[in-house]
Amino acid sequence: MTGDDDIIVLIARLPLMLPLFALVLVRVSGLMMTAPLFGSQVIPIRIRAALALSVSLVLFPMLAPRMPGHITLAAAVGGLASELIIGLVMGLGLGLLFVGVELTGMIVGQQAGLSLGQVFDPSTGASSTTIGRLVFIVAMLIFLASGGHRELLRAVLDTYSVTPVLSFRYDASMLDLFVNLLHGAFLVALRLAGPVLVTLILSSLVMGFLSRTIPQFNILSVGFVVRVLVALFAIGLTVGASQGVVTDAVADFIDQLRAAFGLLPR
Repeated sequence: MTGDDDIIVLIARLPLMLPLFALVLVRVSGLMMTAPLFGSQVIPIRIRAALALSVSLVLFPMLAPRMPGHITLAAAVGGLASELIIGLVMGLGLGLLFVGVELTGMIVGQQAGLSLGQVFDPSTGASSTTIGRLVFIVAMLIFLASGGHRELLRAVLDTYSVTPVLSFRYDASMLDLFVNLLHGAFLVALRLAGPVLVTLILSSLVMGFLSRTIPQFNILSVGFVVRVLVALFAIGLTVGASQGVVTDAVADFIDQLRAAFGLLPR
């Protein structure tokens, strides 16, 4: 068969491949809409759409041999919702980790008295504390440096080996998955905020002891400043040592998402 014949065959099969490609594109688009970094509102929608299309074009040649030879347009349209759910579950599941990271900043900011100054967060479209943004940005950098974005894309690619197109069925295990992920996000928030909270408690005990033993010590005038300085010092130490916590949490969340679709952890 000549090269011209190959092109003719490819063009003839193109209408049959478009529904399959649409299913792949929808699953990847669900991930791009909700996953950390990819789903950030800072990135324009056109860029996210182009990224989803580019990733789908790269993945489709690898997935095509494992896909049905032909599906009808009606079947493809009916399966768009299930394909979208898979991508949304993967993206939202890992996104819960960064909700826990934001919770860390909220807890620390409230306890240290730094939550009075709210800032607009363009990535979520809502207001956030300065400490929350700092912890979130550091966690996102750790996520990128550890290759978490690549592992998430690899997990989505691996779902096709156990959940091919048009084969996903929603069950109660998805609800259990999100309950476990919420529990894990809360634990991450406690692990990151714990050292700062303990430091603030100790500083409060010291200032309370000084105010009782030295009545001339005006706790109201210096207590707020002292708590802020102690909190900033503790946050600096905690942020610098948070790489292991965030890296382990990212790996754990991705493993739970893989297990939810019947995949083995990497």
